[in-house]
Amino acid sequence: MNTTFSLKVSDDVDKGWKEEMRHWLEYVDREWSRFRTGNELDQLNQAPKGIRLQCSPPLYDVLVMAERYRRLTSGRFSPYLKRAMEHQGYGRSFPFPYADVEEAFTFQLEEHPVLFHGSYTLEKNTDQQLDLGGIAKGYAVQSAAEWLKRHGATYGMVDGGGDMSLWSDGTKAWKIGIADPWEETRVMDVLSLKNKAVATSNRLYRSWQQGKDRKHHLLDGRTGKSVQTKIVQSTVIASHCVDAEVCAKMCFLLKEEELEEWFARHFPSVSYVLVDEDGKVNTNIGRG
Repeated sequence: MNTTFSLKVSDDVDKGWKEEMRHWLEYVDREWSRFRTGNELDQLNQAPKGIRLQCSPPLYDVLVMAERYRRLTSGRFSPYLKRAMEHQGYGRSFPFPYADVEEAFTFQLEEHPVLFHGSYTLEKNTDQQLDLGGIAKGYAVQSAAEWLKRHGATYGMVDGGGDMSLWSDGTKAWKIGIADPWEETRVMDVLSLKNKAVATSNRLYRSWQQGKDRKHHLLDGRTGKSVQTKIVQSTVIASHCVDAEVCAKMCFLLKEEELEEWFARHFPSVSYVLVDEDGKVNTNIGRG
């Protein structure tokens, strides 16, 4: 995942929690990275169309979740973007300043790219390949937080590169800074949260030059191309870290006039703070 994780928990958590967390996060990084060969994600990507495969329970779970979000967002969010991402120049681990121009590429995705049959068995129905990316990070963070809560931590924070799950018994509030999108070390605002998840997406950090075009890692799942938007950074506050991760990307994928109505319809309790390329801040915090 090319991500640094930070965990803080109350002293009442079960002993051995650090080892459990290390094993879990190493597993996600090892088995779900698109930059590794031979792992379970790569085996699924290399499998021919039409084959049935049995997955590990966590991979099956995150794939079911990803498909649910893809349908909810009318295909804007999609995990089936590995080849499209490589065509846009993101074929190696970041950072890199330039990428080679690729040959012409037609992106097309079937209506039902994967069929789920239960018992952790799925049927691959597409030649497109999976890049779990941000949803894997959000899932890893949320799963770690839920394990820690089940094992006695009355308050805690799991932070995976800005994707956070925070909880408290009410006696502790977490102070979370929103970074300036152009100067990561400068804090532009501070949130006070007790039981929430936070995710931030930024199109400036993971960007590169490909020929005459400036590309970034936020792709439209309907076209396979870097989305064109004035938004440079989105921070989303939700109840679940995967919701926050997906909604942070939707802030780039929706037109400004669609944004508030879409959130009100699908995620009415979610808050967002957006910064555009002119430095203007748009937020729904405090509305209603």
